[in-house]
Amino acid sequence: MINQISDQLNANIIGKLTYLPQCMGMKVSSTKDVILVNTEIPCDMFNVACLMNSAADLKSIANSFHNLPFAWWVGFGNDCAKYKQKLEKFGVKNPEIESGMYADIEKISRISDCKILHISQVTDLISLRDFIEVYKQIIPTDENSVEKFYLSSAPFICEKQSLLKLFVGYVNHRPVATGALFLQENIAGVWDITTLSDFRNLGIATNMTYHMLSYAHNLYNCKIGVLTATKSGEKVYRKIGFRKIKEFFVFNIFPQKLHLTRKNIATSNRE
Repeated sequence: MINQISDQLNANIIGKLTYLPQCMGMKVSSTKDVILVNTEIPCDMFNVACLMNSAADLKSIANSFHNLPFAWWVGFGNDCAKYKQKLEKFGVKNPEIESGMYADIEKISRISDCKILHISQVTDLISLRDFIEVYKQIIPTDENSVEKFYLSSAPFICEKQSLLKLFVGYVNHRPVATGALFLQENIAGVWDITTLSDFRNLGIATNMTYHMLSYAHNLYNCKIGVLTATKSGEKVYRKIGFRKIKEFFVFNIFPQKLHLTRKNIATSNRE
């Protein structure tokens, strides 16, 4: 069963990363070795390479982004450690480690309501702008890219049949938190949980997660929830009922680093 859920987690991550770019006709390609998303927006949140095994041509992958920032996701195949070593050999180091987790939605622990929090689904441009406003404060260096991407994808986010549901958490009518839910084959993927710094440690992120999982279960009959979490986030999700089943390594690549490591990439691919 764990192998099946691991595959479903992989599929949900890839589905979430590719869904809006595909809707907007952006560059999304898939082979047995790698899945590439190139939005041509200068932000590593939206340009990604999901590496499926260590046979992928690293030089070709790097060149395909034309010096745009992108994120290298490793952990979908069975040789994650080997690929991590291969990437580190040519200078791409210090990845973010994300724990892949799952929970039986019907067994997740009931949490105390955060009385000051009101959660609303994004259904129009006004609420989408609230979502963007929070996200821009979380990553201010990429605020222009965040706004461009989400405003461009507004028609697909707001349509009733969208597989991606966005949510905003409000305190006293102020947007302070976000969450995203990607629905795929009765699996509910929880993503993009953020809370503004002044409103952390109040249970807002936990309430956002519980709300979205309940939404997925009640409206779409989803049985399993999946997500990825940092080390600190993992502790929070364990309290709800999530279990860790695997790890992903996320290497954030920026143009200046690509220039510095291009020679090493070429050398690595000849090994």
